[in-house]
Formats: sequence, C-alpha cells, structure tokens
Amino acid sequence: MAPRSLTQPLPQLEVIATETMATKVYQQLREAIMSGSFAAGQPLSLRGVAEAVGLSTMPVRAALTRLRAEGALVDGPSRGLMVPPMTLELLEELRDVRVALEGCVAERAAARMTNDDVAAVQRIFDEMDAHVEAGDARAYLRCNFAFHTRIYRHGASDMTLATIQNMWMRIGPFLNMVAPDVAHMRVSMQAHRQIIDALWKHDGAAAREGIAKDIRDAARDLEAHLRSQETRVRRHAQS
Repeated sequence: MAPRSLTQPLPQLEVIATETMATKVYQQLREAIMSGSFAAGQPLSLRGVAEAVGLSTMPVRAALTRLRAEGALVDGPSRGLMVPPMTLELLEELRDVRVALEGCVAERAAARMTNDDVAAVQRIFDEMDAHVEAGDARAYLRCNFAFHTRIYRHGASDMTLATIQNMWMRIGPFLNMVAPDVAHMRVSMQAHRQIIDALWKHDGAAAREGIAKDIRDAARDLEAHLRSQETRVRRHAQS
C-alpha cells in the first residue's frame, strides 16, 4: 500500500502566474524608488534586479518595462535602464504641484483622522526622529515615505493617491541626494513636527502649511545641490 501522504490529493492552492510575480517586483521597485532607496542616475540591469529578487528575467523584464512606461526609469547606457536625472525646471514644477495637491490632501486628512490614526503617524514620526539623530539617512527616507503615505490615505481617493505617487517616483531618488545631510534632516523634522501637531489638533490649515514647508525646504536644498553640480561640471569642462 502506498504511503498515505502519496495518495492524498493536494489542497486547493493558488496558481502563481508570471503576471503576479511581475506585479510584486513592480510594486517593490516602485516603492523603493518613491522612498529614495535608489539614487538619481543609478543603473538597473535586468540580470541584476533578477538576481536581487531571486526570480527569472521574465517577470523582472515586465516590471521594468512598466516602470519605464510610467517615466520612473529611462533608457541608460549599454541597453540598460536607469533612474532619470532631474532638472531645475522640473524640480520647480514638481514643487509647486506637490504643494498644491499634497497640501490639499493633508488638510482633508486632518479633518478625517481619528486619534488612533494620528497615533499611528506619531509612531512613524518618533521612529523617523530617532533615525535622524542616529544619522541613518536610508532609514529616515523609508520613514518619511511611510509618514506621508499614512496621512494621504485618509485624505485622498485611489486616483489622487496614484497621482501623488507618480510625482514621488520622480522626486524620491533626489531626496537621496540631500538626506545624508543631518542638518537637512533636522530642518525637515521641524516641518514634520508641525504636521503631526496639526493632526492632533485636527487643524487642516496648519497641516497644509506644514506640508508646504516640508516640500519647499526639500526643494530649496535640492536646488542648491543641483546648482552646485552644474557649477562643478562647467569648471571641469573649462579646465
């Protein structure tokens, strides 16, 4: 008689389609880009990403193609893809649109969030503050993304959230440029503290102002960084 384990049928299992794996890779890469885990200009090879996630190249290629179509990645050297560069003009446009849209969403969220909702954001704030004092920029950026996302989910529809996230896919890698500066992170935490205080008071106008300060402060530091880069390139070209 055959062992019982060989005669019993398998329980019903979910079929794992290639499309499902591609979606999971896409979501992981998308969040990493938005949260600043990738740097501007960083190349992404098909084989390198496939090895990192432990999959074949087929689902990874589908994920990268989708990100390229959304503008989160652009063509790079050697037929690869890379995180796109930033220009001063695009930075200014993103700053102004984000202030208007994210400020509006934060104002709506402040009126809708319960104290339990705010407490969840407070925990992220406290963790972020600890990372700042430890000088851990990577962990700070992850918390920064989580902080904003947790707030915006209470003030926006899925459609508006998608619009915000598309902008974060462009700005996330550039926060990576300025975040390692502890002074920048501490200034950013001033705006985050203004936001969390406004949420506890359910003060929508103050929440909007805090978001605007956070976005404008980051844009100012990034603009200075980009201008410094341009100056170095010009001097190198002239030498």
